[in-house]
Amino acid sequence: MRRHRGSRDRQLSFVIGVALLSAPAWAQPSQPGPASSNPTRGEQQKLVHPRIVLKDETGENVLRSGKPISTRQSCGGDCHDYDYIANSFHFQQGKNEMDRALLTSHGAPAFNTSPGMFGKFSIIPNRQLTAVGIEEPSDADMSQPEWLTKCGGCHTGGGISEYDLHGKRFLTADAKPDGPYDPSYTIRDREKGQVVPWDWQKSGIAEADCFLCHVPKASRGDRKKEMAAGNFRWADNATLVETGIVVRQESEGFTYNREAFNPDGSVKQDAIDLSDATLENCSQCHGFTARNATTIQPIQHADIMRGTEKCGWVYNGAKISDTVSPNIVGKEKMNFPWDVHAAAGMVCIDCHFSPNNPGRMIQEDTKKNLRYKPAGIDLAEYLRHPDHNFARGNIPPETVNLTRINTMRACGDCHDAEKVHAFLPYKATHLRTLACQVCHLPAVHFWAYRSDDWGFLMDTGGSRITYRGIDGSIVDPESEISGYRPAYIPTADKHQNLQIRPTNLITGVYWFDKTKGRPVFTWQMQQAFFTALPKEGEWPYRPEILKTFADKDGIIDLPQAVYDTPEKIALVKQLLQTYAGVSDPELRIEVVAWATTHGIVGKQQALRDCAACHSKKSILARPVVLDSFLPSGVPVVYRGKNLKVVDFRTKEPTFDNRVLLQSFYVSGYSRVPWIEGLGWLCVAGAFVFSLIHGSLRLLRRKS
Repeated sequence: MRRHRGSRDRQLSFVIGVALLSAPAWAQPSQPGPASSNPTRGEQQKLVHPRIVLKDETGENVLRSGKPISTRQSCGGDCHDYDYIANSFHFQQGKNEMDRALLTSHGAPAFNTSPGMFGKFSIIPNRQLTAVGIEEPSDADMSQPEWLTKCGGCHTGGGISEYDLHGKRFLTADAKPDGPYDPSYTIRDREKGQVVPWDWQKSGIAEADCFLCHVPKASRGDRKKEMAAGNFRWADNATLVETGIVVRQESEGFTYNREAFNPDGSVKQDAIDLSDATLENCSQCHGFTARNATTIQPIQHADIMRGTEKCGWVYNGAKISDTVSPNIVGKEKMNFPWDVHAAAGMVCIDCHFSPNNPGRMIQEDTKKNLRYKPAGIDLAEYLRHPDHNFARGNIPPETVNLTRINTMRACGDCHDAEKVHAFLPYKATHLRTLACQVCHLPAVHFWAYRSDDWGFLMDTGGSRITYRGIDGSIVDPESEISGYRPAYIPTADKHQNLQIRPTNLITGVYWFDKTKGRPVFTWQMQQAFFTALPKEGEWPYRPEILKTFADKDGIIDLPQAVYDTPEKIALVKQLLQTYAGVSDPELRIEVVAWATTHGIVGKQQALRDCAACHSKKSILARPVVLDSFLPSGVPVVYRGKNLKVVDFRTKEPTFDNRVLLQSFYVSGYSRVPWIEGLGWLCVAGAFVFSLIHGSLRLLRRKS
């Protein structure tokens, strides 16, 4: 029986594969729908997915049961290996990489429990998943249920919302808490200040949301609402709200629109429209992305996307000069696309593909010198087991998906740089030492984070945030956006050679608990700063904070929320000890370099001036202004190490790149004192020798 079942699975997968491959580029959906008279490049390549039946967790058609959709039953079963797919990074976020040896080998600090956001501390959210095995409530920060309510809008279920941290599936007989503070079964009650049990029976679990990536009309905003409300079982349904397949109910849950289904109970193709992940699908979580759009919305789904926040990514094929909104300063002279790859019609999966896709996979075989192996995985097997650990590069400071670093095609895999760049001397040296983005991404024309300061809390209960490249609010389309010039840092390439690349620098100020060996939690900061929970959205400061930090009108705004004297640091340290129980807090600065990879320009706009690097004012060591009010005299952390990368001698603290560039010699810029001293000694020696030699000749002639 098992052999017969496996054979049937393979046959079904093969049939699906043949259907997908044999469907012509102009194939129409199985149900009549509007056809484009002039299809775009993306539409021409789109293939029709076979009809599917949406099933609930018992395998029954949801039209009959009315229960939430189960992707495990609807997409898994005889078609795709659900557990194999859900074991990938987009669904696990590091949960399946909680290996201390792996983390240590990549320089992750000891307080991180995973390389992904499910266990990693980051200066931007200033939150971290609570570690397994804690014995005191003071060690509890973000539990697994709370992590899902905060981050589950993007991070799409499966492993992180189906299984506890012990590997047991929620709502099964084996799934039980290990102690009163087990982070998989508790949540911190902010009003009571206590760690209380989480009701998984009430919330249900969220299975892997296949629709968020494979349905063009997927609604991340609606999914986020359900996850934030702790209504996990209906989250995948919410993603389909804009397709018309489901209808949100006023109280709770969703009903199904029978008009969106075929008579046989399958969902209509033109309603669900399953496809490869589109540009728009990826942009819902990763950043501002558009197909040749002249208006870029300043905000999506009531929150900003991380790719744009961190680096100012705008992946758009339209010319910047044609941009109507937002207000780009100097756009009249920018007669070129936001990104040349977007202008060429490339989409995300052209580079970030499934590594075992037979049509895209890369093979590194030094013995056979193979870069592409045409006789790869069987197509039917691929459709059964498509690898969702999508190809990625190796950009700082990301430690995500550590086992798949450098699986993406690099610039040199598509472009033969040796055949061009005729103007460039020592071509091989330049191409080995500099990332292509140094010249082909000389400026970012959008705003990005400059600092996220959790060392001082605003009356919103959150951090003090500043941005670079914009004058005004990031959600105001009238704000003037000037963009920014990147900073340049060395990082190891796929061959472990140091290579210089452009980055955006984000500075974080935060308190560190030296006794616990981890950052101070946000709820502890709130206990130290405020007297009570917020009323009408505003947190009430403690009198000591107001007396020390507020202006003459009793107001604390961005200019006042700074540590510009040792007395202010000492006060907050005392408040953390008194009200939050942090015995030995220490204020720290962390500078994080986020690599800029999108926004590539063509050869006409690329940097071609040799003096830009080879001069005393080399852009490679350009002083980049950090947070204007960084506290001096506190430890500075860069990539997990205490390094002096902040220069406080300037008017505003700037990034000091000299310590990072010590392993490079850049002619025209670099100075090696002993070599220069030896050179001057040689010049002096030659002068003295000439003087003596000339004098002796004169004396001999006179004699």
